[in-house]
Amino acid sequence: MTKEVLSSRSISEFNLILLPGFVQWDTRRLEEEFSILIRKGPEFASDLPMVFNKIEDINLSNTLPANRLIQTSGEAFYDEIKSKKYEIAKENLGKSIYYINEKKSNILIGRGLPPPIIAEIVNCTGKNDTSIIKKAQHYINSGAAVIDIGCISNKPKPERVREIIQLLHEEFSVLLSIDSMEPSELHAAVDEGIDMILSLDMGNYKEMQNIPKDIPIVILPTNVREGYFPREPKIRVENLGNLTKKLHNLGFKRLIADPLLETPISPGISNSLEAYFLYNRSRVDTKLPLFFGISNVVELMDIDSVGINGLLASIAIELGAGILFTVEHSTKLFGGVKELSECIKLNYIANYKKTPPINQGIRIFKAKGKTKQKIPKIMKKNAIEVEMDKNDYVPDEKGYFKCYVNHYSTKIFLLFYSNEHKLRYTLMGSRAEDISKKVLELKLTENLSHINYLGRELTKAEYCLYTGKPYIQDEKL
Repeated sequence: MTKEVLSSRSISEFNLILLPGFVQWDTRRLEEEFSILIRKGPEFASDLPMVFNKIEDINLSNTLPANRLIQTSGEAFYDEIKSKKYEIAKENLGKSIYYINEKKSNILIGRGLPPPIIAEIVNCTGKNDTSIIKKAQHYINSGAAVIDIGCISNKPKPERVREIIQLLHEEFSVLLSIDSMEPSELHAAVDEGIDMILSLDMGNYKEMQNIPKDIPIVILPTNVREGYFPREPKIRVENLGNLTKKLHNLGFKRLIADPLLETPISPGISNSLEAYFLYNRSRVDTKLPLFFGISNVVELMDIDSVGINGLLASIAIELGAGILFTVEHSTKLFGGVKELSECIKLNYIANYKKTPPINQGIRIFKAKGKTKQKIPKIMKKNAIEVEMDKNDYVPDEKGYFKCYVNHYSTKIFLLFYSNEHKLRYTLMGSRAEDISKKVLELKLTENLSHINYLGRELTKAEYCLYTGKPYIQDEKL
């Protein structure tokens, strides 16, 4: 059809022809036949203005829709500037810039470098091996650079720490950290080759002074053992400076300062951010890379995580934070590591260009977006007003469906039962369209009302799979 349309028109005056991004085939054959650039535009017409604004900066593709190409170009630019920053950083290694563990990974920590993500498996010492492996794999797939073993406060399990580190070393080559203030757990982790320690403060550092001096250590301005937690930002900065000197004098080379990011409203995020700003302005002899604990904020707000992650990532990049820490402990946080990873890229590109984090080729919208559909003038006079359907449920004589979403496996499961509750079919996929077509192919139902319902539920399931939102059948979005 496209060939016929092009043949019927004079196209010699054009430099470029854009086809809809949804066309499934490669456009190169048409290019050769008509001797003109024929490339894929965006999948949706509402994205055309964005494509036209970027058209001089991207090489449109014969196979990839333009909107996806712009996203890819943003990712590629981030990788390019990260590589440049790393090359410079390697010439300036020291107490402010260093490898987490150069024997295992090329990941660097340093002020102004792209901050890697630590993702914590919360209460890890209380979980079984299968659960730990599943969570670690998910975090790695989502972009975490370090998997953190979260210990349980006041319930030290040093032997379990050993087992977990051995387990993760067998399964993955990823960097590992441990989140504990308990020396027995920290010593066990060091014996098993842990890559990073969270955390030391004035209450426990003396018991750890004989461990290897090249392990990166997060330091706190507290004395948790004595219940000392300073509120004043100035005192936090002073305490971090004092502990830094003590640990440097003991020979420790790789420290990370954590002024402690706190929950909004209570105890208050503004106060804790002031501590970060003061640390950056302080006259500390050696300014350490900053630890930015995003989970302290996003975990304790009943607000979608993607926007919070985006804002906090921008603050972290402005501060020059060295490493970001987050979790996906509760259902509402699922997908947060991936969100944060993308937000870092967007904000780091913007910081490099000295512009706001907008129109950088990376977009992290989920609930909303920048483009809108153009609505034609609609004549309401003859429109049919559709009332809310109040009819009672009428069972389909062939059976019924149950739909489930597994975010870890990124699959939608559709189970078809007879009306006697016997499982007849299990369908599995990641797209509503593919699963619904298979339902029609198998003739599991020919009831139009049931097909309509099924299409609605599968579309909702696909949306939940994409956004990380929990899927509950028959619940309205």
